[in-house]
Amino acid sequence: MLEFFVAAIVVALAPGPDNLFVLAQSATHGAKAGFCIICGLCTGILVQTGLLVVGVSALIAASPVAFFVIQCMGAAYLVYLAYKSFQVRAGVVVNSEFGVRNSESGVRSSELDKSQSLSARRLYLRGIIMNLTNPKAILFALSFIPPAVKMDSPLSPSVQMLILGSEFVVATFIVFGTVALLAGAVKKFMLNSPKANRNLNWFSGAVFLFMAVALFVL
Repeated sequence: MLEFFVAAIVVALAPGPDNLFVLAQSATHGAKAGFCIICGLCTGILVQTGLLVVGVSALIAASPVAFFVIQCMGAAYLVYLAYKSFQVRAGVVVNSEFGVRNSESGVRSSELDKSQSLSARRLYLRGIIMNLTNPKAILFALSFIPPAVKMDSPLSPSVQMLILGSEFVVATFIVFGTVALLAGAVKKFMLNSPKANRNLNWFSGAVFLFMAVALFVL
């Protein structure tokens, strides 16, 4: 179990769509938003583990049609997120569920522009959808978790896979949480720069488009 946890830390550190997603969103909306997304991603991992245990993941991986449909859903969602990011207004300095401050007035507004604000619930759902619409996450679960199951263990393979999946969630939360804090610090540093805020949103949109293409070519 300890060896698997170390391996999970290494895997979480490797550049991939999920940590890029956390990086882009934390840099754009702040560390708190990043943690909401991480909770969603971790929930997605738990769901993936459950699908793995009951055999649904193997069925999806074995079906080219099902795999392609999930690819298209994931790419479409990422393109939608990119579109929302490119819509950002340069005059909005803080753009998150925690409030919007206009760069000209410097006054914090209690009424958020719906096109710019993101609630914690929406961010959490973003994380879940991001994970569940990534077909490569299914393949990863199939190739990473079952090989770590020990057939001579007193625990059943299903219980072992649930434990291993939970370990992976903890490792992911630690690594991605660090990414969110660092990226959130960048956001806080650039708080009073409308241009920097706009550039961060465009960076986030570019990451989403890259990830959408990567679902098909990488």
